[in-house]
Amino acid sequence: MPDDVRHPVIDKSRLPSRHVTVGPERAPHRAFLYSMGLTEEQIAQPLVGVATTWNEAAPCNIALARQAQVAKKGVAASGGTPREFTTITVTDGIAMGHAGMKASLISREIIADSVELTMRGHCYDALVGLAGCDKSLPGLMMAMVRLNVPAVFMYGGSILPGRFHGRDVTIGDVYEGVGAHSVGRMTDEELHELECAACPSSGSCGGLFTANTMACVSEAIGLALPGSAGAPAPYDSRDAYAEASGRSVMELVQRNIRPRDIVTRKALENAATVIAAAGGSTNGGLHLPAIANEAGIEFDLHDFGEICKRTPYIGDLKPGGRYVMKDLHDIGGVPVLMKALLDGGYLHGDCMTVTGKTIAENLKDVIFPTGQDVVHPTAQPLAPTGGLVVLKGNLAPQGAIVKVAGMKRLRFTGPALCFDREEDA
Repeated sequence: MPDDVRHPVIDKSRLPSRHVTVGPERAPHRAFLYSMGLTEEQIAQPLVGVATTWNEAAPCNIALARQAQVAKKGVAASGGTPREFTTITVTDGIAMGHAGMKASLISREIIADSVELTMRGHCYDALVGLAGCDKSLPGLMMAMVRLNVPAVFMYGGSILPGRFHGRDVTIGDVYEGVGAHSVGRMTDEELHELECAACPSSGSCGGLFTANTMACVSEAIGLALPGSAGAPAPYDSRDAYAEASGRSVMELVQRNIRPRDIVTRKALENAATVIAAAGGSTNGGLHLPAIANEAGIEFDLHDFGEICKRTPYIGDLKPGGRYVMKDLHDIGGVPVLMKALLDGGYLHGDCMTVTGKTIAENLKDVIFPTGQDVVHPTAQPLAPTGGLVVLKGNLAPQGAIVKVAGMKRLRFTGPALCFDREEDA
């Protein structure tokens, strides 16, 4: 950045960082900051937390450290002082199938709590949050809404599909392969070949499982930049989105736009609509109410279910459909899905987003692509109702959620196996 570039002066008297940077009594605090190489000018600027859930547990989060460095450049280029930190995450792909899965949902709360504590403890003024796997996405979004400082969320990106025997495969095919192997339909050698081919890059599971579902939510709810959810983790365009996210958070600081200005009842309905239309994860019914709770908004599983009833299923995405997140990105990403829903009258276009513009303004120039069948027009849906259904009855008096996307058989009669606790099941 040229030395003569001048950024808008932001009055720190209204920002949290004044408590650690302003006045003679904060000389010891500034001394610590000087020790890390910060200049007087940098200390005088807004301090922006750049949080990631980077770890080496699985490919989901492995690319976040790289993207965080670029996000920091975006913050610095726009007159902020980035302060990077990490938090824990539990990757379901590694944790499930054994006792480790008990750590999964709890990790969402730990992520939200630890980000909150880091931000409050160090008086950071704004937040860019990067997450890559299941519970880390809602955990970071919950923290943003709870803190209510200017914030931008960014997904780390999905994995590229692998190739096996001339066809695209994902981790879902490996699970299916385990079943095929157990009944003698796949050899040891074939299963090994499949497991070595299914995950060729960094990034989260390629289908519309929890990570990609909540990535779609991040755009639909307005906390992420349009298009940022779609690009696979290895793509250079992820770095462009990271820098733009850093720049955008400084614009939000300047304009004093905060997460609770964005995450409204209408925004939550938009998020639920996108999940239903895409045939997303049932975990959306778990995470949206948690995000709503941080904003003090009543939004429960049954509200989610009512939206599913009135939303057409238009996204032909795995596991219920044929395509992966990369395919959605190739036709224009989540904005294409949202454009179809907006034009069909299924989205609230007046909701504010981190661009400083509304959903309708963000989608104004998006053209629904022809010659593709990843996303269908709402007038020609895959099914007239959403890819998820909320059930309520004697087996689940408080409600249960079921994915029906891509299913041909929607009725089953048989004995119910009932358990009072997870361990017995």
